[in-house]
Amino acid sequence: MTAKRWGDGGTAVSLPSLINRALSTVGYPQPMRWLATRLHDGQLSIAPSARLTPGCLLRGNVTLAPKTRVSRGCLLTGEVAVGRGTNLEPECELVGDVTLGRYNAIGRECTFQEPNHETSRPSIQRRLYERLLESELPTTSKGPITVGSDVWMGAGVTVLSGVSIGHGAVVGAGAVVTDDVEPYAIVAGVPAERIGWRFSREIRERLLEVAWWTWDEATIRANQAFFERDLTDPSDVPVADALGPPQPAD
Repeated sequence: MTAKRWGDGGTAVSLPSLINRALSTVGYPQPMRWLATRLHDGQLSIAPSARLTPGCLLRGNVTLAPKTRVSRGCLLTGEVAVGRGTNLEPECELVGDVTLGRYNAIGRECTFQEPNHETSRPSIQRRLYERLLESELPTTSKGPITVGSDVWMGAGVTVLSGVSIGHGAVVGAGAVVTDDVEPYAIVAGVPAERIGWRFSREIRERLLEVAWWTWDEATIRANQAFFERDLTDPSDVPVADALGPPQPAD
């Protein structure tokens, strides 16, 4: 069944798409998520504890892990997975094959753009091909976008196709990330370049070994002193073997 898209000259869209837009306006409330999952154009998996603000929109195959937060105006479309505890501030866009790890802080108006325009044909506008030619303009891609855990991105960052950002990295506001970012690197600029490190090499290695973002919440709470101290020496990081097995990824 189809219905006409608002204000688009009679272009038809599916009933599930219209229902999805309606649920978007109210933030996919918990009592209605079963409807969104049942009628969604794709695979939609929203953890009960995930928080969605009115005005965010989910399309395609989207997975939101427990304790994630998606703020107003965010668009998640494609093959998108957001890990436990990650925050997306307002007006972020995750487009294409995009995976974010756990406990990331993503500033407002960040864009993760995996597919790109084909530029070798006479026009670069996909809508022209669809509307006038009843054809398709293929997209190009350098591969999926992958972001580790405990990553902080300032406002207005753009991450392009094929980029992998390591755990613990910091990306300065307004940066355009075109190449991979090493764990715990601090990058900024257009294109983004490394301008420093969060910690010394020895501390970085210890943090990657302990991988605290895999801990369950009880273990995180039990290590409050660790999270509240400045890391100036490798001994400030607990020994991984003493913490037990990591929590399964989500």
